[in-house]
Amino acid sequence: MSSSRPYLPFALGVWCAAAMSACTTPADPVAVASVQLQPGLDSITPGETYSSWIVTLRDAAGNTLTGRPLTWSSSRPEIGTIDATNGAVTGIAVGTTLITVASGGKTAQAGINVIPPVMSIVVTPDSFDLPLTTTRQIVPQLVGPAGLAITGRQITWSSSDPGIATVSTTGVVTPFALGTATISAFSGGKEARVRVRVRPEPVASVRIAPVGSVHVVRLGQGRQLTAECLNVNQQVLTGRVITWTSSNPLVASVGDGLVTGVSIGQANITATCDNLVSASVVAQVTPVPVSSVTITPPTLNLQVGQQGQLTATARDSANNVLSLQGRTVTWTSDNLPVATVSPLGVVAAVSAGVARIQVSVDGVLSQIVDANVTNVPVASVTIGPLNPSVVCGQQIQLTATTRDANSNILTGRSVSWISGTQAIATIGSATGIATGVTPGTTQITATSEGVSGFIVLTVTAPQVGSCP
Repeated sequence: MSSSRPYLPFALGVWCAAAMSACTTPADPVAVASVQLQPGLDSITPGETYSSWIVTLRDAAGNTLTGRPLTWSSSRPEIGTIDATNGAVTGIAVGTTLITVASGGKTAQAGINVIPPVMSIVVTPDSFDLPLTTTRQIVPQLVGPAGLAITGRQITWSSSDPGIATVSTTGVVTPFALGTATISAFSGGKEARVRVRVRPEPVASVRIAPVGSVHVVRLGQGRQLTAECLNVNQQVLTGRVITWTSSNPLVASVGDGLVTGVSIGQANITATCDNLVSASVVAQVTPVPVSSVTITPPTLNLQVGQQGQLTATARDSANNVLSLQGRTVTWTSDNLPVATVSPLGVVAAVSAGVARIQVSVDGVLSQIVDANVTNVPVASVTIGPLNPSVVCGQQIQLTATTRDANSNILTGRSVSWISGTQAIATIGSATGIATGVTPGTTQITATSEGVSGFIVLTVTAPQVGSCP
């Protein structure tokens, strides 16, 4: 074996020559021009390891280089140590360390925050009953070492049964069906659970319609009432059992909400939901003819284009309220160009002015109610044209457009004009015609009903000659 070693290089050289220059000296690798390390900042807790780095090497032409060795280092090993070969960072203590990766003489850096670990999650409340049609917020608190509160961490939520109740990304629970679901909050590897039991919505009140404490029923006739079961938020609860009773069936009987006048007098009609919560109204049975009619409200103030409701109340000689059902009700306006009134007492404002509204019930006239109609107030004034310009000694017509709060154009409104610098330009206070005086700019103001609009008018010198 030892006698053959001196001849090995020669043998190789002969072999390479025979291969017609197939053996060549490896070319120098392309130099690394830049190193990029991503992400630029991330967080871990003590004892946690992070190695999800993305390192990109490029040459001077911007081409990506691969297969190059990397070395890693940590600026503060007491905060986070790092494997010098694979870049795996392990949190040691709370703080921040700078991670450096090097290759081919080039480096890149990124930060690692070692943050306190989440020791537990406290949720408030930890269990609750949730009525249908309502929602409830679960408030989480992350607890770190020594019982200190931790903020700014991501919390994820889940429901064991979304068909019963779901939970939003902020911890708001929404019920969908009766039953029990467990809501979980997750953060930093910890979990807290909240038991949620979805129950039927309790009845808080009963609403009888039509609205009113007294319902007039003519002798021998009927009046249909309806009742709704409501929760604490005045939302209607469906599927509930409603029972009706009369305090005096000899005066007014009731069945399924239909009140029938039996004899002259009064009876309390009561609607009860789920045999627990009730509401009552008075059924007044009377055959007495109309003695007087009043309109409410006693005056009506409207803007052009608006509507207002007037209500007629008919009473008998004992001042008892009578039902208008089956009676002849006629509404009139003495000034239709200003305001009209429908058969139901709805007043429509047409133009500015005053209209006298009156109603008759079975031929009995009410008092007169004044419907005072005013124009819709001006909310804004705009001036045109935009960026106006005029040569000194000449004139330009400016226009003002008045609009209401809904940006509807208002016509027929009075507008006054003024120039901020009359040495630059003057303007007709009523016409909006501006006259250039000397080159410069001046603010033009148009005002209508106390609301103003502004625009800047530019006065230029003539191309030939000078300003007069």
